[in-house]
Amino acid sequence: MQDAFPALPFQISYAVAEHDGSHRTRLHRIPIAKEAVLEAGGASWKLGLSSDDAAAFQVNAEITSGEAKQVAFGLSFRDEEWHTENFVLIPGSVYDGNRFHAQQYTYSPPPVGPSLEDRDRTPHIGDLPRLNIGEGISHLDQLSIDAATPALAVYVPARKKALVLLTAQKTGLGPFGYEVIENEDRSQAELLLLAPGLRHDRYFTINGYTEPSPDRAADLQEGARACLPFQLHWMDCETRQELFDFVFAHRYDCMPPEPMRNEISFSATWDILHAKHNRENWRPEHGLYQVSINQDPPNPFMLFQSGWVGGMMTPYPMLQEGDDQSVERALINMRLYLETGAQTEFGLFHEYFHGGIWQSNMKMVYNATGQCEYGADPEKPWTLVRRIADVLYFLIREFRLLETTGRENAVKPQWKDSVRRNAEAVLHIWKTHGEFGQYINVENGQIEIAGSTAGAMIPAAMLLAGDYFHEQAWVEAAEEIAETFRVKDLAQGITTGGPGDCCQSPDSESVAALIESFVLLYEHTGNRKWLTAAEDAVVQTASWALSYDYEFPVGSALATIGAQSRGAFLANSQNKTAVPGICTLSGQSILRVYRATGKPEYLELLKEIAHSIPQYMGRDDKRIPTRLPWGRPGVTELPAGWICERVNVTQWGERIGEISAYSCWCEVAMMLTWCDLPGVYVQPDTGVVWVSDHVEAVLEGTELVVTNPTAYDARVKWMVETSEDARNPLPINFAAELPELSVPAGEVVRTKI
Repeated sequence: MQDAFPALPFQISYAVAEHDGSHRTRLHRIPIAKEAVLEAGGASWKLGLSSDDAAAFQVNAEITSGEAKQVAFGLSFRDEEWHTENFVLIPGSVYDGNRFHAQQYTYSPPPVGPSLEDRDRTPHIGDLPRLNIGEGISHLDQLSIDAATPALAVYVPARKKALVLLTAQKTGLGPFGYEVIENEDRSQAELLLLAPGLRHDRYFTINGYTEPSPDRAADLQEGARACLPFQLHWMDCETRQELFDFVFAHRYDCMPPEPMRNEISFSATWDILHAKHNRENWRPEHGLYQVSINQDPPNPFMLFQSGWVGGMMTPYPMLQEGDDQSVERALINMRLYLETGAQTEFGLFHEYFHGGIWQSNMKMVYNATGQCEYGADPEKPWTLVRRIADVLYFLIREFRLLETTGRENAVKPQWKDSVRRNAEAVLHIWKTHGEFGQYINVENGQIEIAGSTAGAMIPAAMLLAGDYFHEQAWVEAAEEIAETFRVKDLAQGITTGGPGDCCQSPDSESVAALIESFVLLYEHTGNRKWLTAAEDAVVQTASWALSYDYEFPVGSALATIGAQSRGAFLANSQNKTAVPGICTLSGQSILRVYRATGKPEYLELLKEIAHSIPQYMGRDDKRIPTRLPWGRPGVTELPAGWICERVNVTQWGERIGEISAYSCWCEVAMMLTWCDLPGVYVQPDTGVVWVSDHVEAVLEGTELVVTNPTAYDARVKWMVETSEDARNPLPINFAAELPELSVPAGEVVRTKI
């Protein structure tokens, strides 16, 4: 019966596991056969394997006598020629087996990692699910709900092959279990695909492996039948990227997507967010748009940060789409940043504005009573490197926007001098060290923690700055920096260091920023190397985006609103929760990659990301329950214009499907989505009509027909070009010039193209 599978170099067996609570007490294996009989868990089993086609299989189980207590069943794949060079992937959860240096931390972990002197640049992570570096048994166990695309995949470089096991979200018994168990010298390994899946003994929470696992196996009565459907692919594979390409191409196989619902137009979402930010986020005593509403107790992180979660990004949408008051406030916010001491003598910017002063390296620590305490270490004036990139990138975009909209006088010489010094500081760090690391001392440019992909958007920022200031050396540096990231990070399938709250865990934010850098370099240079790199980065970014609509628990907040989770991002391997949108970008770079390649799958991914965000925003006519005990605990429904950074599809110490009363960077991501993307994109010569907004559109001859099925009037940004036009680069702020088509609620509008 093993002949039903491809010619696999594994010993394949049926497997039945017995448990005491979440602890596995015994694992029975019996060779694959058309029909196998096994005694396990106090019962007699009949096991079989059926196949629908060359890749689709189903393990069938029947309890023929007795009662099976606390059991799980499935398949075992034993590899007698295992090697630690094998690349183990569970999309959105495990990259290269998460085989990194690990240590137990409470949340939020301190900045830790290699120094410049360390030759070993292996990432440093918290005590999260992983294969071990050191001696002893190495056991990785995860559930299908931990994955953005439910899959367990292994690239085997010695064989130039890859094994990919694809599943649905769950079986009738619960989520699937994915396991990799290595022997002590890592020369052998066993892969397990079981149902129901269990995190054994303890499970990973916000503070590491600190809690007993809540997972339990199944009890099956006599006569009970169960099945475990899956896809198995054993394929030729030359590189890690080819593994990502395959998973991307097959991400819908086990769960074909349903159409995305139309709920509220991007323009209506903007109107709510615009009003909310001027009503609640504007802090006149400081002259800034607060990155989040104050929590209870107050959180100094949420006043203002450089980059990452909205700081110096918020002024951009206000300048492009805001009213006169918003423009004035955005300029005040820029003046605060560029004129009041945020910048050091060296040229870098501090991380935080708190207590009326600029400072860096503020951390939050939970004390013995569970309360969060904050403080900055004056001996360590460090900044997260991705903040450097974010700030420079958006300041140049804001300067460009002001100048192209007739407000060039608002860009003061002092501001230009400040940004020029910032870019020169970045260039100095690159020329001195040949990297940026993850944390840099803002006073002297010394790299304090090396390694990581934290500077993923520095090439994009330096390219824009070089073009703006006519500094060719900066443009040349952008290419050099990008090449390092292309070889060191992208080609390895591991991007780390972008978020400041997960050490150097693999993350989605860094690889999304790489798209921006690579595609802008392609548009600037015409070198197709950068286009290939941008495509690879899109595909790796997609491995973090939920490719299916999660079935939330009945009665949970997200089930109540019928949330479609497809397009939400798993943030990183540590923070086991999905989030609405890219932190903190619009995804405009993915559209640029589509224009250069014509590959519709990139547009589909971008639609999933952009279209999904509005459903998570509180509205007066949409009450979303807030049941998690942080943020504003006394607020029971998400206020209008608030978006919480939780799409809880995994257990990380929080209830699945629940959110908190919290307002954050996701709102900025949504505002940038409105600013940066056409809601409808048309190529008349190819017949392409792509819709990201919450409307419907078709092409009828020379007319574009747009229908608004929502209860909200829509102003739809639309873009028309030929496939030949799409080969030409776009200005960085191209969407600011897009026309808008007014489509009243429930109506249809036709327009000539």
